[in-house]
Amino acid sequence: MRRLLLAISAAFALHASAAERSRWLIDAGASQALFQVSLRVPVKAEGRFKSIKGEVEVLPELKRSVRVHLDARELAMGGPSWVQKATLSEQFLDAGRHSDIDFQSLPFSEQVLISGGAIKGTLTLKAISRPVLFKVLPSTCRRPGFTCPIEVSGILNRREFGMGAHRWSLRDEVRFRFALKFVQNE
Repeated sequence: MRRLLLAISAAFALHASAAERSRWLIDAGASQALFQVSLRVPVKAEGRFKSIKGEVEVLPELKRSVRVHLDARELAMGGPSWVQKATLSEQFLDAGRHSDIDFQSLPFSEQVLISGGAIKGTLTLKAISRPVLFKVLPSTCRRPGFTCPIEVSGILNRREFGMGAHRWSLRDEVRFRFALKFVQNE
């Protein structure tokens, strides 16, 4: 009987440690990443990244960590054509030389994905890394990220990332919005 209990305990520990190391890959086909600049004229300037990559790592003690990668060259801005050109230009995103946009979070409670809350981490944009805060909205379903998307947004000051040009037409605030769905990868 003691051997059976030890075997069950060992199997449970092995399963628990495997579950702790699992990852949820971002489902690029079911997720979206939006980018919005605030213009000084009444024109909507929101764009969508054609693809989004990344993962949520399941950590011990009911913690999670998220990594997101976007390619600035894949940003398609709506509105007038000059908005697209200005956004991707060397003076703004500099998509030609600095195409990588990366976010790596600090560990956060899995409860944030259900109840909403803040996720802190580091955003790298134009090869400049700064601490940022993203807000997660409360979930609308039982399995957030799988049966419904996780809604996330964040506002940053573009000048902190070396995007000081076009002050006559663009306000300092830029917004990222995400709707993330995952596939589990054990």
